[in-house]
Amino acid sequence: MRFSHQLLGGTAFATLLGLGASFGMGWSTLQQDLEMAGMMGIDPETVFADRAGFKAAMKHHAEKSGAPEAEFTEIPIDHENPDAKYKNRFWVNDSKYKSGGPVFLFDGGEANAQRYADFYLVNETSFFVQLLEEFHGMGIVWEHRYYGESNPFPVNLDTPAEHFQYLNNEQALADIPYFAKNFKRENFPDDDLTPKSTPWVMIGGSYPGMRAAFTRDQYPETIFASFAACAPVQAQIDMSVYYEQVYRGLVAYGYGNCTKDVRAAYKYIDSKLRRGESAAEIKKLFLGDTAQNNTNGDFTQALIWTWATWQSQGPDGGVGQFCNWLETDPKTNKTAPAEGWAPTKGAKAVVERFAAWPGLVPRVNAAFETNCKGENPDEPTMCNLGKRVADPSGIAWTWQYCSEWGYFQYQNWPPHEILSDFQTDRYIQTSLCYRQFPDGLKSGYLPRRPKARQTNKATGGWHMRPSNTYWSGGQYDPWRSLSPLSQEWFAPKVDIITEIPECNKPTSPREIFGYIVPNAQHCYDFRSYFKAGEKSRQLWRAALHKWLPCFKKQE
Repeated sequence: MRFSHQLLGGTAFATLLGLGASFGMGWSTLQQDLEMAGMMGIDPETVFADRAGFKAAMKHHAEKSGAPEAEFTEIPIDHENPDAKYKNRFWVNDSKYKSGGPVFLFDGGEANAQRYADFYLVNETSFFVQLLEEFHGMGIVWEHRYYGESNPFPVNLDTPAEHFQYLNNEQALADIPYFAKNFKRENFPDDDLTPKSTPWVMIGGSYPGMRAAFTRDQYPETIFASFAACAPVQAQIDMSVYYEQVYRGLVAYGYGNCTKDVRAAYKYIDSKLRRGESAAEIKKLFLGDTAQNNTNGDFTQALIWTWATWQSQGPDGGVGQFCNWLETDPKTNKTAPAEGWAPTKGAKAVVERFAAWPGLVPRVNAAFETNCKGENPDEPTMCNLGKRVADPSGIAWTWQYCSEWGYFQYQNWPPHEILSDFQTDRYIQTSLCYRQFPDGLKSGYLPRRPKARQTNKATGGWHMRPSNTYWSGGQYDPWRSLSPLSQEWFAPKVDIITEIPECNKPTSPREIFGYIVPNAQHCYDFRSYFKAGEKSRQLWRAALHKWLPCFKKQE
């Protein structure tokens, strides 16, 4: 689902792959760049190494993609009082459509959906385009309210909390049936393309995957079938399990020594942070002059950028580079033993090696819009990590997780900790939620705590069982921990079945139709080139071939 932006210990993909509780000033846009690079088979490290070059390449791709022009439809700001309306953006590809085919709706989730239209809707390697071809379907990319150019009100640092009151799950779900009931195309004037006569199929990964499941469950007369990939439908404030999944993946991929050294390093770092003089020294060691002015929470949140690309890249790219750096002796080129270097070299040596990783400062500066260590010689050194999120998508998603979903990703459980002890529930609540919306509590629109319990009561959480719904998740995807495919100790015990259920018949509470993609992270089965995801894609296509013939036109 996408972090948001100011915390690897607290956010979201979502954007398609986003979800989260926050990482840094420009996290939302940066995460979109990372996930799109992964989808397109481009090395995501180029996003950090040459940010301007990557953006230029993406712009060139968009211009050459042949994506259709954006369209707009009027949607009520408040579905309970539908007089006032705003314009919501969407895109349509009807080039593969043949009369009688389904309408496929790809949800953009917590992101500007333009780049999804540029890739998913037209690129021949896109899983979505391949579905349009196979089923002779019409494709739509839908932009979520309050994101991109679909704004009931302007979204910026001056937006009052009152204007976010319509950014919630209930209102955003209601947008889909309102749009669908009036959908038509000039190219097909004789076809009734509304859900009364045409099956609508909703697809999404992460937060959009949640929306695909919720919409099928709450509006079955609109959405006939759904693909809910990596969908953490269980709202929960405590998501410390996020880094438990990262830990498990690191161990499984052969980086157990790295987890032990990181744990030792953070114990040392935290001990220094608890004392004023040594706190300033350790902050400057990692991020240079002026870093000492940050709180311990903001500073240690920035260090989490060593793990920031886990859900989009797993052990490849930045995470693997960091661990290889940490576990390789620069003098002998030897790799650390299973217990890591700390027992023999000492935690201080590990911390110094950690601080010297070349990839850390560029990541922090890209995420927090800073110039720590004077990385850009043309700009003054500036390492303020405590700024409010300015990216519009980041602002909107922060509102969503702070008000409804929770997803606070802080220190995971002993003895597997891979974060600082300063990453806490209190830090996320105060420094991310309250700081971001200074008028939130006073206005009465931002709850003191995310309303996770009320949200689950309204949606069913991971107990939901909508019919005609397929669920998938990556083996080491942190977001699977809060999906119906969760195998955590605190999750409902279910059997994951691959036998396709009969159409319009939900599985029993003890079963779920889905598949866990082996050795995969977040939404990897949406990547056509990822071979281990092919079984998941085949299951989904087979399910559609079984379910679509059951569709009956509504009177």
